[in-house]
Amino acid sequence: MDNVVSDSPSSPAANPFTVNEELSFEDAWVRVAELLQCAVATSQELGEPLAAPQRAVMHLVEMAKLVADRAVECLKPR
Repeated sequence: MDNVVSDSPSSPAANPFTVNEELSFEDAWVRVAELLQCAVATSQELGEPLAAPQRAVMHLVEMAKLVADRAVECLKPR
């Protein structure tokens, strides 16, 4: 995933990541879908019951993943 790189983990107030400016719109959506899939998989691997706020966040991540997947499907030629 060389399109998103860590700048400086020492400054927690600022976003520690940057995105390659040459990343295309289509590739960006693919990366979003991949990152959301990783978030879902990571939460499932924890294997412990999540508190209500954590479950709510994961539901939002799962919904965002569905929307990102749909956006990627729309980009594919028919």
